[in-house]
Amino acid sequence: MTPLAGFALVLAVASTVQADTTLAVNRGDRVVLEGVSGVVAITAWDRNELEVRSATGNAPLAVRRTGATLQVEPDGARRRRSLDAVIRVPAWIDVEVGGSALDLNVTGIDGALRVANVSGDVQIRDAGGAVDVRSIRGEVVVVDARGAVRASSQADDVTLRRVVGSVEAHSGDGDIILDQLESMSVRAEAQDGDIVFSGSIGNGGEYRFYLHDGDVLLEVPADVSARVHVSTFDGEFTSDFPVRVESFSAGRQFDFVLGRGSALIDIEVFDGEIRLARRP
Repeated sequence: MTPLAGFALVLAVASTVQADTTLAVNRGDRVVLEGVSGVVAITAWDRNELEVRSATGNAPLAVRRTGATLQVEPDGARRRRSLDAVIRVPAWIDVEVGGSALDLNVTGIDGALRVANVSGDVQIRDAGGAVDVRSIRGEVVVVDARGAVRASSQADDVTLRRVVGSVEAHSGDGDIILDQLESMSVRAEAQDGDIVFSGSIGNGGEYRFYLHDGDVLLEVPADVSARVHVSTFDGEFTSDFPVRVESFSAGRQFDFVLGRGSALIDIEVFDGEIRLARRP
């Protein structure tokens, strides 16, 4: 049984607060927003309070406390209607969101943030804690994250910009854009789309890019120090750096070293072009 299912079993005995209200929260509490559709903005403020405001009167929200969990959901008979709401929480709190057809904006959360969305776009900004966001049909954007980020979309683009922690990005049918990263661990996988990376390559870091059908562009510093493995079945490889191939095997696989070779860069593309470029 999942944690969310366990909380659902005790909702009948949980206290209920109607929408458009403010509720005190304590350290250790978490906010769960589940089974919603429409447009929701979650922002951090400097109060130890949860504030829920419905921008439209046709789909009010209810808040139910069960132990340390504050569950926010559409209220009563109007549960299935689309909503338009603004939720404000303390920056330190953990937040979990489950959406069906939801456009979500989250800003300023330092606690752990988990998002699972069926359709709709998700934008996350200024995140201080770990971020785990998944969408089946919708774009995922994460900007200015200081913790580990896991982001995936089955049918749209994934964009991560100015991320400091470790990165895992996946797209089934879209591009992966990794811009201005300062991470020691990057893994990007796409089925049908392009992968673009721009960022630092740290000593001892690992950077892995796997793509079936599309192009890979890596923009790295001029003084990059890395061991590079390249594998492509049907495509081309170009480099702004002088490349001296140290090993070569069938199926267009080869290895070379840039600088002292202190990091690892692994690039595998089945059908597409690979370009290694100096970052402007």
